[in-house]
Amino acid sequence: MKRKHWRLFSVGILFALAELLSFVLSKRPLGSSRGYAVFGSIIEYVFFPEHAKTVPYWNAYEPVIEWTVAVLVGIVSGSMFSSVYSGEFKITVVPQMWKTSKGPSVAKRLIWAFIGGVMVGFGSRLAMGCTLGMLIAGVIQLTPAGFIFMMSLWMGGMLMTLLFYHVKTVTFHRG
Repeated sequence: MKRKHWRLFSVGILFALAELLSFVLSKRPLGSSRGYAVFGSIIEYVFFPEHAKTVPYWNAYEPVIEWTVAVLVGIVSGSMFSSVYSGEFKITVVPQMWKTSKGPSVAKRLIWAFIGGVMVGFGSRLAMGCTLGMLIAGVIQLTPAGFIFMMSLWMGGMLMTLLFYHVKTVTFHRG
């Protein structure tokens, strides 16, 4: 039988060790949004090298593949491995909750997913960080900003779920 749930205590210890290793090796907490900026820097320097030299933002990010790019690759490949290993891998473009609330349109779902992704990405870069860095690293370091962000993210997510999906109640359950 394949494991569908990881033991919370074991995962917490492994994650704390990964965070500690990040501090030891790079002097920074884990984060992923910097990887996107590095990708952008590489693309800019490859296709528009003269322009890249004139943009201060690109000068802050060397066009070199670094560990934050590995974090991005690890997030995608780890998620894929976990879903396949648990037997729950399934490509779903329009989830059931979306179909019930907004209809079966694939185009509408992809447009809203893109808009949401751009908004989160923009907010992350505007805040000079990312949800991974602020939420996880901030809470692990016991920073007030980390806890404020965690509660704001949770409350904002709940509020938007209620408003966007026209849900009247929210229930919590496992699985």
